[in-house]
Amino acid sequence: MRERWMPDARRTAVADAVGRLLMRGHGTFPGMREIAAEAGVTTGALQHHFSTKDDMLLFALEHHCRRCADRLRARSGTGARSPRQVLSAIVIELLPLDEERAAETSVAKAFVSRATTDPGFAAHYRAQREILLDLLGRQFERAGVPDPSAAATILSQVIDGMRTDCLLLGPDAVQVDAVLDRLLNHRDTA
Repeated sequence: MRERWMPDARRTAVADAVGRLLMRGHGTFPGMREIAAEAGVTTGALQHHFSTKDDMLLFALEHHCRRCADRLRARSGTGARSPRQVLSAIVIELLPLDEERAAETSVAKAFVSRATTDPGFAAHYRAQREILLDLLGRQFERAGVPDPSAAATILSQVIDGMRTDCLLLGPDAVQVDAVLDRLLNHRDTA
């Protein structure tokens, strides 16, 4: 992958263009010409920096993950915030509630689809998932949940469903408070 040499503004434009196009195309990966036009770069420049669509998808995912991680750090700093407040901030930040997060979700969904057939993408998915599970698990541990690892796994899977519901049914379809109440108040360890 050669895109590291592309100037930051152009790299950002390409990653954002991929996200917008995936969002509008509902997961169908756009062609190089379409991406170049959306990003405001030439097709030749795009092909020079990305040898395959997979390279571009991975780059877009990494870009959107960094952006999301920055927002998560800003919103979920523990300080005096309760574990429930931090978990709520994390979940809400991961939901496609605005255009930027909808684009991120669309990139993530395209990536997951690709990861089902590509071992390298699957390994990257597992690494990203572990980061999220660790983040969630620490908050469940702070809250005194008997099995923080299981609660983190359940919430990460619920988040995936919530993201899909938000995209297809709208934000009113998700019940963040109800899910967190159930996970934080569940004390059955059997």
